[in-house]
Amino acid sequence: MKLNLKKRHEPFKFIQTDYFKPFVHLPFTNKSVTRYYQLTLKKVKLSPDGFERTVWSVNGQYPAPIIRANKGDRMIINVENRFGDPAAVHWHGMLQHGTNWYDGVPGQTQCPIPNDVSFIYNFTTGDQHGTFWYHSHFMAQYADGLRGALIVHDPDDPYLKEYDYEYVITLSDWHHRTTGEILPNFISPTYTGRRPVPDSPLLSGRGRYNCNGAPDGSKCKPNAPLAVYNVKKNKKYRFRIINSAADAFFIFSIDEHKLKLIESEGIYIKPTIIEKLPINVGQRYSVIVNADQPIGKYWIRATIDKRCVLINNATINFNSSIDWNGLGILKYEGSKNDKPKSKEFVENFKICRDLDPKHLTSSTQGDGIVKAVMNNSSFIPQFNDPTITKIIRHIPPEELPKEQNSLIFDNKNGIVEIALWNNNTDEHPFHMHGHVFGVMFVGEKNEYPDEKKYNKKNPVIRDNVTVPGFGYLVIRFIADNPGIWAFHCHIEWHVELGLVLQLVELPSILMNETIPNDASSLCFKNDYQKKRNPTTPFHNRERMFNPVIINEIRRDINKIR
Repeated sequence: MKLNLKKRHEPFKFIQTDYFKPFVHLPFTNKSVTRYYQLTLKKVKLSPDGFERTVWSVNGQYPAPIIRANKGDRMIINVENRFGDPAAVHWHGMLQHGTNWYDGVPGQTQCPIPNDVSFIYNFTTGDQHGTFWYHSHFMAQYADGLRGALIVHDPDDPYLKEYDYEYVITLSDWHHRTTGEILPNFISPTYTGRRPVPDSPLLSGRGRYNCNGAPDGSKCKPNAPLAVYNVKKNKKYRFRIINSAADAFFIFSIDEHKLKLIESEGIYIKPTIIEKLPINVGQRYSVIVNADQPIGKYWIRATIDKRCVLINNATINFNSSIDWNGLGILKYEGSKNDKPKSKEFVENFKICRDLDPKHLTSSTQGDGIVKAVMNNSSFIPQFNDPTITKIIRHIPPEELPKEQNSLIFDNKNGIVEIALWNNNTDEHPFHMHGHVFGVMFVGEKNEYPDEKKYNKKNPVIRDNVTVPGFGYLVIRFIADNPGIWAFHCHIEWHVELGLVLQLVELPSILMNETIPNDASSLCFKNDYQKKRNPTTPFHNRERMFNPVIINEIRRDINKIR
């Protein structure tokens, strides 16, 4: 029987988009527009890098279709789950003011969408604009294909007249084995390897695998097509670049074309010129590229930085045939049908670190500090009873299970300051739901947080930031969005190991909200807990670790180690 939780008042638009076709902004209107989209989740056979495998697709394509809206628009998105597995969709970077239950995080803001069920996400873009993306937040499902771009155009874009067309580029790492095959081994208490090694880097869903490394009996076509972006001489293009990987730290560049950086994660920044762009998991940037070079073809480089990858002989797929140097082509109209002969820019940045803050000028404000402590606890979600339902049932936040890793603050419009200490060699791209934050301090090993060193005048504002190996991070944000908001490392393998916190923000306000019936009905109808195999990952938590410690904010912050 098919359970239908949606109400069809308007036709939902089934979209399939071409990532290699340039576009311009949507028509701007005096009033906000309600946009209806249909996303059908279905497993299909695809070969993004030439190797055929089952892909958890959206509307039959990978990457998932580009969803677009304007600032102030409402998006009503019908997600029809035909995966055969539970699912949920998170709208990465959307703040969800007043719609916490549509943030798409099973165990925190909703129950999973069961198979053969449709669920409507209904939220507004508000004052937001910029480059976002959407992806599954159920287990490691997005690494199998459920990930796509979400673009919010802005009629007040200060750079609108500086470019003629737009493109979206997604960067992702690709595995030939499904996460259902990888995870049981990865989380096993006997596993001594590092994070799984991918088989290919993909640039907007295209890559090229060396089929000589394909196992017997598999289907693999050599020389798979590369990503090609067509440009016209002397036109300017806004490239919206999204790292939608499960793990990979990418270095992006276009040979002989400098990048004019104008946006970081929905925040306009003072334009600055760079040659290479380091971009960690979950991060997004917009750059303007001037097609002012001689007509021809130029390599687009999307390189997984191998220097950020730790491998030993016990690591899953340690002997991968991967070519770490992902390639695409910038093709001028009128160019010859030959390979690019372009020259790569020289590297001039610190490896495995975010782009230098001098390129990301922005501002923040606020007052009052809220203290929070969380030490060495792995997050374990309760899919059939998410945290938001507990709070609305008036369960005191202090009584939430310890493994829920809750940071509780109830001081409206106060400033929350969180300091993280990373006590291992991995760098961690931390993402916060429901907020952007000011990056007050990023420190390397033995470079301890000191309030005298905080950037209070002009901190970088974003929602995704890298904590260096053995390093420190201090962020601040305003407590103005009641809800349950995830704060987690965006390396998906670390999420599966529990490297997740939940911010229980303004619970005294949240407990008086009413969850829409369609959202609460998911929990009553969801039988995932009863049907799942007892060997699935969340039953196997012996090998948990939490390399990041949330420290109490002290007056003498130098004491933090």
